[in-house]
Amino acid sequence: MDFQWLKASFMVNPKLIHITDLHFGVSADSVLAGINPLDSFNAVLDAIDENGFGEELLLLSGDLSGVAHRNSYKMLNGLLKNRNKQVAWLPGNHDRFSLMKKYLDNFPFQRVTDLGNWAVLSLDSSQLGTPAGHLSGEELLCAERFLSNLRDRPVLISMHHCPIPIGSSWLDEHKIDNAEDLYNILTRHENIKGVITGHVHQNFEGLWGKLPLYTTPSSCIQFKQGSDIFGISSEPPGYRWFDLNVNGNFTTGVAFASEFNQLPNVNSSSY
Repeated sequence: MDFQWLKASFMVNPKLIHITDLHFGVSADSVLAGINPLDSFNAVLDAIDENGFGEELLLLSGDLSGVAHRNSYKMLNGLLKNRNKQVAWLPGNHDRFSLMKKYLDNFPFQRVTDLGNWAVLSLDSSQLGTPAGHLSGEELLCAERFLSNLRDRPVLISMHHCPIPIGSSWLDEHKIDNAEDLYNILTRHENIKGVITGHVHQNFEGLWGKLPLYTTPSSCIQFKQGSDIFGISSEPPGYRWFDLNVNGNFTTGVAFASEFNQLPNVNSSSY
């Protein structure tokens, strides 16, 4: 993945909006378990605007497409451009990075995003042919390289897959299989303030060793929490917000597009 740097904001106490697992289809009328992903994403953006976060950077952490198709990224690119959004993104296991770079052409991939005195480092935990997470040697080297240049700033790490179990057996099988390698790198740096991931389609807040870890509900369908087998919950699409303080502390929370009126098919056996 390319080494690129984005200066997205110069505010003293910026905010960050995390959206994940959009699962756009091939067309605007594609449906996933009863939900139109384009409609649900627009509903999330509407909720973000209504809650006063409309000018903040959107961090899209993977599975922007559910089918790794160029049309997904073309639709997303046009939508975000029309809504005049600041965007950083990274790939998930349902994505194809080469297509993302080509068709998200208004939003070039950024390895590091500047937010005031904060930085967000994006890593690719996806691998071809499996939903499970893995960090290649290149990604680990990238983490080492960039963190060595960010020692004087608070940093958030973003990637698609979760590095620890969250209490759902089938999803826990997808956790990053070499997470300890990354953990050893991150914990050599005292300025790592948290880790943000997607993939699990639900809210989770916990600790990865001594590092705070946060997952975020999907902007499409949610998975049942604490389930040993695949299951879809009735929760609406959601997002996570971060309020970043200049002193290196932050607050965070999850919000939902509660006005969204499409109902997921909770009896779906797959997605």
